[in-house]
Amino acid sequence: MDDQDIQNLADQLKQFEPGFLPYPIFEQVARIVALPIVEFVPLRRQGDSIQVLLIRRPANDPIFPGMEHTPGTVIRATDASDGQQDSWAAFDRILKDELQGTSTGDPHYVGSMFHHSKRGAEQAQIYWVEVSGESAVGTFYDIEQLPTELMESQRKFIALAAQDFAKRRSD
Repeated sequence: MDDQDIQNLADQLKQFEPGFLPYPIFEQVARIVALPIVEFVPLRRQGDSIQVLLIRRPANDPIFPGMEHTPGTVIRATDASDGQQDSWAAFDRILKDELQGTSTGDPHYVGSMFHHSKRGAEQAQIYWVEVSGESAVGTFYDIEQLPTELMESQRKFIALAAQDFAKRRSD
């Protein structure tokens, strides 16, 4: 690209409002920058084991077709808090859109992790939430027997969250 091509592209990008991007634009941004993401690892104790709730992506998902994943979202420029410490648009989006009203406790911060997925580089903020009762979506798996269709980049999220969950529940 020459200087004029770069300026033309920059001028076109100025036309987008901050927040949700059309998928072809999002896909290219994800390819060239590290995306900030939030991941919830929904956990529950079942007897002596810990289980994680995973949700299957649609078969027509452009990057992860049919793969199991933990609920999460890309943080958007419009995700500012509304002034309440217990409300954040990214959290609300995960609870509403991904977990679809599944009853959970408060999010517990585990840590952050820079990693690569098929989408590109991501800086993940990882939280676990405890699921009470049954889930409105997905399937529970024992953390020692995760499915092969799990997005590979999320195995570490689950391990970190389950370790913190077990530690806090044994204190």
